[in-house]
Amino acid sequence: MNPELMGASAALASLLGLSHWAQAVPTRAWGDGVQGAARVRARAVVLATLALQTVAAVAAAGPAAGAALVLAAWMALGWLLVLGMNQWPQAARRWAVRLGVLGCVGCGVAVAVVGLRPAG
Repeated sequence: MNPELMGASAALASLLGLSHWAQAVPTRAWGDGVQGAARVRARAVVLATLALQTVAAVAAAGPAAGAALVLAAWMALGWLLVLGMNQWPQAARRWAVRLGVLGCVGCGVAVAVVGLRPAG
């Protein structure tokens, strides 16, 4: 699979984790945050997203570049999500989840393709 597409999917996947994280904590744009089981579920989504995108990024670019890609995606897209949340809270909530799911699907396909590739 194309390494650039795998890297872009890994970067987009961070939006799913970031949007769930933003819903689990008090924010000015999205309110007081969820409580109880929903908060635990949001943390699980964040960790699962982080694991999936790290595996895809490492498969695409190697360990050092993959880790750097994941960290940079969380920082850059987190900053853009905060800007979007403050300007367009409803649209930012909808599109962050949609694009994050798209990135996670791309990561899943990439990991499956790399995992099914014959060795050697």
